[in-house]
Amino acid sequence: MPKLKFRFVFYITAMLIVYSATTAIAQQYVIENTITGMQLPVSFAFLPNNNVIVTLKQSSAKIYNTNNTEISTFWNFADSLNSQTEQGVLGVTLDPLYSSNRYIYIYYVHSFPPNSQSNHRLRVVRFTENNNTGTNPFIVFDYLAGTIGGNHVGGNLNIGRDGKLYITIGETGVQSNAQLLTNPRGKILRLNPDGTIPSDNPFYDDGNPVSGNDDRIWVYGLRNSFDFCISPFNDSIYATENGPTDNDEINFIRKGKNYGWPVCSGYCTPFNPAYRQPMTIFSSPLLPALTGIIIYNGSLMPELNNKIIAASSNTHVNGYIYRCDPGNAPFYDTIVSKSQLADLRGISDLAQGPDGNIYALGILSGILYKIGPNTSSVQENSLPLGFLLEQNYPNPFNPVTKINFSIYPQESGIKPQIVKLSVFDVLGKESAVLVNSVLRPGNYSVEWNAAGFPCGVYFCSLSTGEKSLQKKMVLIK
Repeated sequence: MPKLKFRFVFYITAMLIVYSATTAIAQQYVIENTITGMQLPVSFAFLPNNNVIVTLKQSSAKIYNTNNTEISTFWNFADSLNSQTEQGVLGVTLDPLYSSNRYIYIYYVHSFPPNSQSNHRLRVVRFTENNNTGTNPFIVFDYLAGTIGGNHVGGNLNIGRDGKLYITIGETGVQSNAQLLTNPRGKILRLNPDGTIPSDNPFYDDGNPVSGNDDRIWVYGLRNSFDFCISPFNDSIYATENGPTDNDEINFIRKGKNYGWPVCSGYCTPFNPAYRQPMTIFSSPLLPALTGIIIYNGSLMPELNNKIIAASSNTHVNGYIYRCDPGNAPFYDTIVSKSQLADLRGISDLAQGPDGNIYALGILSGILYKIGPNTSSVQENSLPLGFLLEQNYPNPFNPVTKINFSIYPQESGIKPQIVKLSVFDVLGKESAVLVNSVLRPGNYSVEWNAAGFPCGVYFCSLSTGEKSLQKKMVLIK
């Protein structure tokens, strides 16, 4: 679990840029409480009947319905749990064949007696759900970590589109662990759901994780990658990563790659091909301590389709839920822009619900929030409820770049609006008008061919009435 980072010094100009680019999108969504009164919830998953299983850091996993009623204690770990510092009952995921096998996997830190200072075991247990309780516990993964400081244990787990179980584990506060191929710390692991090891793992040698390589390793060089998700559009994996005091990352996870910690935090400078660079970093003043992450895929909020949504465990001014727009289709291994999606802080996990809403789990508030589209009324003749200007791609460019933007609807109907998309040079002179017409709500894409313009810095401006958003562009030749 990432440490909560509190930072009170930042540049006013940077704050203004972040605010101007995010207020329009933030007001598109409403936030409601779904479940309240939980004690330090960490992770959650929806069951097929729309109930929710939630891990509670200091005790157990419980099942709730979305009417804010506790249904049952699924499993109580208290008699053999280490919940000190960042340890406890952590990740949870359902088997893709849950409807037939009723399997639920939970990651926690085991110790006996509870909270002992030694014999910490990082453990994944598979339970069989029966009448809302766990039965037949089967240990899928068990690693004797010994005496650890209690920080940077991860972590979450998911089953990929390949049917394999992926688990993220931090370096347990010992930086050198991340670069060692002989232990699972600072890694994302890949196992068969029964705990056996796939022979096509990148560092598989003898199938025995305690001799030679730890055959379970999928990627390494991570500090404390708290969460990750599998894209519903392809087999790509995206993971959040916490920097020491700065440079939180979102990483594109690829088989066998080294993500650089502790040699690199954030972008590796100078560039070193031995290390996979992050898709994006969150540096000062954005110090969110990233946690939950999803790829949205739903018709309720189509403007978010194939967008990366990442949450922050921090409670300070930049502890938001962020929208990150991937680029370089069809691989989607870069992020071309990021903006605030919702002003929710202290979030440990995210999930898309069966209803298409986004759900966010507040570890400190003890609340499961629902984030959905804003359908409240807007006054006649008002401006659009919101609009978004994405960063052009590629940037820098020569001579053609693509600019994507979105217009959001007003009350009840689809009302056209006059929208202007212009390009200005550094002196404020309008160099090009790309759009100046009535547009209905929707997503738009425009190309600008700057072949006849001198190289340098330009600004793209999207405006409606007195509202406007700007993005900086760099033309190179």
